[in-house]
Amino acid sequence: MSLEKALQCFDGTLHGRPTLTSLTPKTYHIGIQPASRVPEHYDAATIWFHWSITVLVVSQWLIANAIDWAPEGMARITVRSIHITLGLYIAVLLAARIFWRSPYGRALPPADRGALRIASKSVHYLLYLLLITVVLLGIFNAWVRGDSYFGLFKVPAFDPGNKALREEIGNLPGTIASVILMLAALHASAGLAHHFLWRDGVLRRMLPRSGKPK
Repeated sequence: MSLEKALQCFDGTLHGRPTLTSLTPKTYHIGIQPASRVPEHYDAATIWFHWSITVLVVSQWLIANAIDWAPEGMARITVRSIHITLGLYIAVLLAARIFWRSPYGRALPPADRGALRIASKSVHYLLYLLLITVVLLGIFNAWVRGDSYFGLFKVPAFDPGNKALREEIGNLPGTIASVILMLAALHASAGLAHHFLWRDGVLRRMLPRSGKPK
């Protein structure tokens, strides 16, 4: 047998009979996306959580400062009840965002390096901590005050005769909310610096996609 025919037999092509190599499973190569082609946007749920909580926090701060302007009676109860409702919405959205972030949210490369990265992470986690704190304080404040909810029912007051506690707890949520807004403004300023000064596309990560991806 010639060398050519021997090779054909080994390759399973002689007389159409299967041999060793014809029965060997084929290996398929799967392409890997280059590291440079990272997604430019966070996932839709993360973006929605981010902007929904942002709008609600600003709205809460405005409403909190307008409660005392409302006439006493049902008008003030209604405004305060709206404030309580939005606070509960923030609690639910914040819990959902934290739950979504780790297992399901899209992770993108860090926007900064070195000290800037540390500062950015610190502000980010501090915002989470303060949001959780202000939500819990808001719930406790409604309990301490014994607020009426749209006139439908009244929250049982915690230690009704303790006016000092009522005043102290009543002032804390507003103070922390102001700190949250200042940190959020700092966070937004960093995003604008990335967009207008460094032009690195970081701000677009948290904006909804426009058009079809290329």
